[in-house]
Amino acid sequence: MQVRFLARRVARRVSERLLLAHKRFPFAANVVLLSGGASLGHGFTLAAAPILTRLYVPSDVGTLGLFTAFLGVAVVVASLQYDVAIVSAGTEREAAYLVKLSLICAIPMSAGCGILIHEMSRRSLLGFGALPWYATWLMVASILFAALFSTLRYWSLRNEEFGTVSQGLLFQNAGRSLAQVVLGAIGFHALGLLLGETIGRAIGMGRMVRITWPVVRRYPLRGGGPVAALVRHRQFPIYSAPSSLLNLLGTSLPLPLLVTLYGPEAGGYYSLVWRVLAVPVVLIGTGMADAFHSQAALYARNDPKRLLRFFHNSTMGLVAIGVIPAAAIAVFGQSIFVFVFGAQWKLSGAIAAIVAPWFLTSFVVSPLSRLVYVLHGQRLKLIYDVAVLGGNLGVFAVADRNGWALLHMVVAMSVMNTASRIIYYFVLLRIATTGCRLSRETLPPNLAESSTT
Repeated sequence: MQVRFLARRVARRVSERLLLAHKRFPFAANVVLLSGGASLGHGFTLAAAPILTRLYVPSDVGTLGLFTAFLGVAVVVASLQYDVAIVSAGTEREAAYLVKLSLICAIPMSAGCGILIHEMSRRSLLGFGALPWYATWLMVASILFAALFSTLRYWSLRNEEFGTVSQGLLFQNAGRSLAQVVLGAIGFHALGLLLGETIGRAIGMGRMVRITWPVVRRYPLRGGGPVAALVRHRQFPIYSAPSSLLNLLGTSLPLPLLVTLYGPEAGGYYSLVWRVLAVPVVLIGTGMADAFHSQAALYARNDPKRLLRFFHNSTMGLVAIGVIPAAAIAVFGQSIFVFVFGAQWKLSGAIAAIVAPWFLTSFVVSPLSRLVYVLHGQRLKLIYDVAVLGGNLGVFAVADRNGWALLHMVVAMSVMNTASRIIYYFVLLRIATTGCRLSRETLPPNLAESSTT
């Protein structure tokens, strides 16, 4: 009895301390909570990676890279970015409308993306001819599942259900890794990787559905409310969707370009690099981005003057976290990859060392880029994204014309993308500085409305 009493007392004190820490440092606590599920889930990804590189050959990994590159681009436009608008919607009713409208948009958009990937594969455009015939059907399913997860995630972020989001990320990462290992052990080859990716996208949403649906169902799509919500947030499909599409194209395009010039094996080496470098992004960057988005929206509604300081503090924290692993990859990348993944992946280590600065700047800037959704800086971002896409296509054209070796093209892409991320940071700083000067009366209509509800 005494032991049980002591255990309860200790548990109560720990809970009280955690609650106090959350009240005193809400942003840091939210980052830890959001990153926790992703960290545990990505632990499965880390554990599975050395196994996957021995179950699958580089061309299989290259096929997965092409699949996920297209999927990443398709997901950002599947709901026309109305899912992102859920966080800063003025009222619960408006947010509920956006949830339903986002899911409705995702159905035809997924089908359209399926037709597009089929045609690109059939015509061998941008290296997508390497995809197998069944990739089209898996792509449509993956886009639908990803759009549903994204919509539920943004609703949860709006309501500060960070633990729910964390749990969903945990199950998704764990399910994806386990499925790919099991299917690879059976001998499914590329199908095992693609099917495992689709399975991972389909799981981890049960709790979010149970929390979201009872509230959302109270607001049927009747009258002029849903149309008014679409019109009020029209900047998201008009500016955010094209901007995000171009941004993801700029990020994802290097892989198809490499496959086009150097074949699926080169794509496999490059894909492994980004799979590994995604570790800190998933462990910390995604949670940081979600928490930053939620907190920045709160400051924009209630206390715009604190926004700029919050932006600077977030920048310093991300730099401090990312600089050490980036330096380690730049110096020891080749040795690390050979030791962990096997001698056949030595080229991946060389690529990792080259793109380390690109990784660091992306790690810092990507979470901060959520600011454009809060302060409506989509026009500036759209201009930037067009420039980055043009830069990547320019590197590809020069490499193709001059017959560059693989590593020479990777160096050029790393330099161009690193410089572009630095420029983008100053664009975000300008947006934050402008937002800091805003008062409640001068905020965009939906933010001003939300600050009084």
